[in-house]
Amino acid sequence: MTTPVAVRYMSRAEIERLMYSLNASPDNQEAQLFEALVRRLLEIMEQEAR
Repeated sequence: MTTPVAVRYMSRAEIERLMYSLNASPDNQEAQLFEALVRRLLEIMEQEAR
């Protein structure tokens, strides 16, 4: 399991792989919101890289 401390030292590629592999539980609204925020942030980062 990845810890918040470990995330600080991860590369962008590692973070992207991790975030795209996570799925929020349908009954956890905070987890769903976090997942949506991170996915949108990754989309924005990809657009800016172009």
